[in-house]
Amino acid sequence: MSTKKPGEFTVNTSGVNALLTGLSGRFTEEPPGQQADDGTTAQRHDGTTAAVPEQPATAKPSKYTLLLAPDDALALDQLALDLRRHTGRAVDKSEILRALIRLAARDDHVADTVARALDRRPDPSE
Repeated sequence: MSTKKPGEFTVNTSGVNALLTGLSGRFTEEPPGQQADDGTTAQRHDGTTAAVPEQPATAKPSKYTLLLAPDDALALDQLALDLRRHTGRAVDKSEILRALIRLAARDDHVADTVARALDRRPDPSE
C-alpha cells in the first residue's frame, strides 16, 4: 500500500544511466581541431566535471595613516555626507580618497589643480 501525499509523484529513472553510458562510449576521441584543455572544460564522460582552476590571489591593499587637521577632517566628513546624498548610498572616506587619487593620476587638469594647491613657493604675482 502506497501512502503518497497529495501532489507527490514518482519518476522512474531506470534505464537513463544505461542510456548515458552507451552514449559516452561513442565519443572516445576528441574532434579534430579542438583546443587543448584549459582547465575549465570537463573532458570526462562519467558525469563528473573537471576541477575548477584556482584564481590568482588579489594583492592586499596598502594601509596608510592619514593625519588631518580638524578643518580638513570636517571637510572630508562633509564631502562624504554630500556624496551620500548625491549617490543614494553610504560612501566610505577611503573610497573617496581612492577615487581622488585615480582622478589625479588620469586627468592632467585634476593633477595640475592638486599641484597648485600643494605648491608652497611664493606667488610671483604678489
